[in-house]
Amino acid sequence: MEKKLKAAVLLTNSYLTSYGGIGPFVRNLDIDLGHYFDLQYYFLPEKFEKFNKIPHRLLYVFFLLKNFAKLKQNDLIISHSPEGSYIATFTSRPLVHIFHGNTNPMEISRFKFGKNLRWFFEYIDKLIYSKAFLLYSVGELRPGAKKFVNPISHEVQIKSPSDREGFIFAGRLEKAKCISKLIQVYNCLPEKIKVKHKLYIAGSGSELSNLTELVKSLSLNDQVVFLGNMDNRTLIEITSKRKLLLMASAFEGFPMAIAEALSVGVPVVSTAVGDIPRFVKDGFSGLLYPVEFSPKEYAKGIESILDGYSTFSENALVASRPFDAKEITRNFAEEILVGLKSNSLAIVS
Repeated sequence: MEKKLKAAVLLTNSYLTSYGGIGPFVRNLDIDLGHYFDLQYYFLPEKFEKFNKIPHRLLYVFFLLKNFAKLKQNDLIISHSPEGSYIATFTSRPLVHIFHGNTNPMEISRFKFGKNLRWFFEYIDKLIYSKAFLLYSVGELRPGAKKFVNPISHEVQIKSPSDREGFIFAGRLEKAKCISKLIQVYNCLPEKIKVKHKLYIAGSGSELSNLTELVKSLSLNDQVVFLGNMDNRTLIEITSKRKLLLMASAFEGFPMAIAEALSVGVPVVSTAVGDIPRFVKDGFSGLLYPVEFSPKEYAKGIESILDGYSTFSENALVASRPFDAKEITRNFAEEILVGLKSNSLAIVS
């Protein structure tokens, strides 16, 4: 049997514990990617998960520098992290980079000085373009980058539409997600709907205290439930029991939460940002709104989906078909192997 190439997988936080989209993305992809490559993971140790005084991106750079010699021992590097790819460019190893989400991650930095580092990530971006032999984009198309559809793999059973109740948001609790507007939308719904359907908010982030204060000010404490972080499979199970996934982001790539919701037949109501309109068809598998939407109009949209829910739920399952993890992973692995061969990239120990 031919020996598998050693591939280093770079991501800032563990794919086992990360709540954000990259963690589940890597986990679903690598279930089958391990059949093609000997995967070696490089992510921050778990003890840094709740350490928030220094940006994880900066800690990750130091972590990779400490493990630089080990990193060079791999045959190729697959990076989900711009700062990871930056360090990888100094290893002389063939690099595959996957862009996730925002064009410049400093746009949503919760550290004030982060906005002053946009220029550095623009430099990293150009460096990645010049050094990586394969580029992929999860979200909006980028020049020279192949489109990467979110791989979905789970065993969660699809629930009967009649057994579902409530609405859910899943993601980081940060300003760019505009969760406060979702709470305002929920407050606009008729009382009979709010009595039957609570709003569940899954995730953690710097906006948690502001959101809890907003809920309190609107007297929605009994109807808005903050779930905190949870493992990905638990989240999908909880999502499968809800009527709708609600999103209101100002900008996005393509959230894993949307692909996961569609895969269990849960329609999506969202802002039409990033790559979301490609998979959430307005009036088919959900509804789309502009970033500056009216909470009252969004609330009316929720009511309209509830009125024709069975059809929207069936269409959500149809919309989830492109996310099959096995097929996505097979194509990805083959493109890497063909790319290595066609570019005559050196693989040496």
